[in-house]
Amino acid sequence: SVSVMAFVLGGGVGFGRSVGGPAKSQFVGARVSAGKVHGLTARWNMADVLIVNAPSGGHAFIGYHLADQLVAKGHEVSIYNAGEEEKATKKNPCASYGDLTEKGVSVAYGDPTSEEVGADITKAFGKKFSVIIENFSKSAEEISPMVKHATETGVAQFLYVSSCGIYKKSDEVPLQVGDPVNEKAGQVAVEKLLESSGLNYSSFRPIYIVGPKAAKSDYLDYFFHRIVRKRPVLLPGSGDQMTSVTHVGDVASMLVDAVGNENASKEIFNVVSPRYVTHSGVAKLCAKATGMEAEIVSFEPDKLTVELKKFFPFRNQHFFANPGKAMSLLGWESKHGLEDAIAEGFKEFQDSGKGSADFDFSVDDMLLSEL
Repeated sequence: SVSVMAFVLGGGVGFGRSVGGPAKSQFVGARVSAGKVHGLTARWNMADVLIVNAPSGGHAFIGYHLADQLVAKGHEVSIYNAGEEEKATKKNPCASYGDLTEKGVSVAYGDPTSEEVGADITKAFGKKFSVIIENFSKSAEEISPMVKHATETGVAQFLYVSSCGIYKKSDEVPLQVGDPVNEKAGQVAVEKLLESSGLNYSSFRPIYIVGPKAAKSDYLDYFFHRIVRKRPVLLPGSGDQMTSVTHVGDVASMLVDAVGNENASKEIFNVVSPRYVTHSGVAKLCAKATGMEAEIVSFEPDKLTVELKKFFPFRNQHFFANPGKAMSLLGWESKHGLEDAIAEGFKEFQDSGKGSADFDFSVDDMLLSEL
């Protein structure tokens, strides 16, 4: 097989196509498995889809947007959400599931890691599913009961939400499917389990996700908290580190494009925006959304008295990936710009009252005192 990638500055068009025209991307082309065609294949008109969803964390709201888009495409959708209903529904995305039930989505809560999960799902929904989309597990141990249930019930397709965090740090970017991964990562063990399971599986690796109804809004809130209070926005190093920040609607739409698509079979995809942004670029876009200025100040991460990841939301490195494989095989296209996503994020930030609530800036103050 031949691996091809084009790097086109200025938003040019390269290899691969989708229904309705060429794939629009700066990074296009991908490692395409032998025997698979570019573009869309015939899809099922309707599938019974079960979404196994996390109650919190950076991936939790994928399930909400995925269900919404699947219903709009005519699929029957059920959500089996991890956690206790009373606790989970106190915050998004579970607090907004009423929007989905009004559209016919069935929702139940339980433990996806239980050996009795198959019986629990059957009791909750009373039917078998043709597609399972697993957006919860981070280890082979956690996902094993669901894989067993999928195998025993003859599921036609099993999609798994993994993470680009499993790639090893590399000087060569963007990250591509096939690049070295950390063999100790739990999601790597999941992908290996799925590969050996006999299921018709696909795996999707996101990076940073933003958009409405997020359980974790730190990626943008870090900037908003400082800008609205007219405080310096502290960035590690130069601020020129490039990263992928993707709207949740685009993450969901790639998974929707995979449902019933035989080109997705036994493939791994990077589910990221085809455009990338620097850390300072995020600060400037957040400032634009607020209508204020961002005072950007650099600091050296080794001056921190806490772990960087507990203070700053992004990795202190270039961390972006190539989605070209999904564009070529699935016909996927990004439909959401980062500027609009950040504007949505600021509206939720304002509506929540975070901008006037107490906030701990002690680490900021320590760093600023040493500059």
